[in-house]
Amino acid sequence: MSVPLILRDDPFTEATEIDLPDGVPTVTEFAEAITTADLPSVFDAGFGALAPAGPVGPGYALYSAPPNGIFDLEIGFPVVTAPEGFTASTFPAGRALILSHLGGYDGLGDTWGRLMGVFADRAPGDLKLLGEIYVTDPSVTAAADMRTNLFVVY
Repeated sequence: MSVPLILRDDPFTEATEIDLPDGVPTVTEFAEAITTADLPSVFDAGFGALAPAGPVGPGYALYSAPPNGIFDLEIGFPVVTAPEGFTASTFPAGRALILSHLGGYDGLGDTWGRLMGVFADRAPGDLKLLGEIYVTDPSVTAAADMRTNLFVVY
């Protein structure tokens, strides 16, 4: 079974309005009051701890605020059902604006800037949540070939 977090095989080369699927079960880990310097260790430890839950789709991160100061973070994977001992949650649903970042994580800031610029120009609604879906696995994918779908839920 695969869960539709990627939403399509091709990257979103332009900011695109989409409807995120409703009711996708996930397992999650939370980190509070962190900075971007904390992200590598939080991701490594958190995704490692969640892997035994049996992911059925790509990992994701949800940011409580733009990750340029201090923010809270939820990371997770979609699952068929959350096994005992894991924190069960649901992937956010609703209207979103999405754009794919192609390449290493060092260029994410520019792609976030493009997405937020389109969001501000269109003013489709109040920003509720920022997120990233890690379409490719950085442990087995060269940085130049990585894809991360960035999204804004409104």
